[in-house]
Amino acid sequence: MAKKKDTTITYLKRRLLDAIRILSAEGVLDGSGHLSTKIPGTETFLINPRYAGVLADPADLCVVDFSGKRIVGKEPIPLETPIHSVIYSRRSDVGSILHCHPRFSILVGLQESGLVPFNRDARMFADGVPVFPNSAGINSEKLALQMVEAMGDHYAVFLKGHGIVVSEQTIEGNAVSAIRLERAARDQILLSSFSEPRPLPDGARGRIRSRMDHPYRIWPYLLYQHGIKSRKEAKKLTRSMMKNIWPDEVR
Repeated sequence: MAKKKDTTITYLKRRLLDAIRILSAEGVLDGSGHLSTKIPGTETFLINPRYAGVLADPADLCVVDFSGKRIVGKEPIPLETPIHSVIYSRRSDVGSILHCHPRFSILVGLQESGLVPFNRDARMFADGVPVFPNSAGINSEKLALQMVEAMGDHYAVFLKGHGIVVSEQTIEGNAVSAIRLERAARDQILLSSFSEPRPLPDGARGRIRSRMDHPYRIWPYLLYQHGIKSRKEAKKLTRSMMKNIWPDEVR
């Protein structure tokens, strides 16, 4: 049993670090953000230490419990770890959490309109991205609880003038959701420079929640695009992810 747990954690660490590299390469994550993933069957999660996640090795990742206490690892954990511990303790549907400070998402979070579901990327969040009005760092359970209340049952929230928090069921789905949120925000800022973004007429019929359990098309592509996987490895991963969705159709 212990061996199986060790294998699971090793696998999660590799996936978490791959996602951090992708998010950094895409300009979503910089030196001060943090990505975590829940360890299945426990009330604990993995998180990168309090420095640029892209510099971390597997041994540097920390295990933290739902009370926010580090139980494995020697590196300091992020000051805003309460974001993760409080969401995990209250949202059983969440398996991965990202907090970061992407440029365009911050700008859209300051606009009165908020995010407008005007294109394919933004339509993923057609049920809305709430705004938490406090720009302070979420470094206490009290602030984290206030943020979670503002977030409600959504999968993302703007921290006004500060950054974003994005959550999902899987590491890869979380990273893809954050990338698409930042792309939507960038495009909204661009469109706003010469026109008024308006919701798509059929926006409500899109995927209104960013449930990206198996992003089998974009995730292997991103791994290949940024040199993390070879073409052969990316293709193999694509088929593996597809098999989890359509096991009878993928041979």
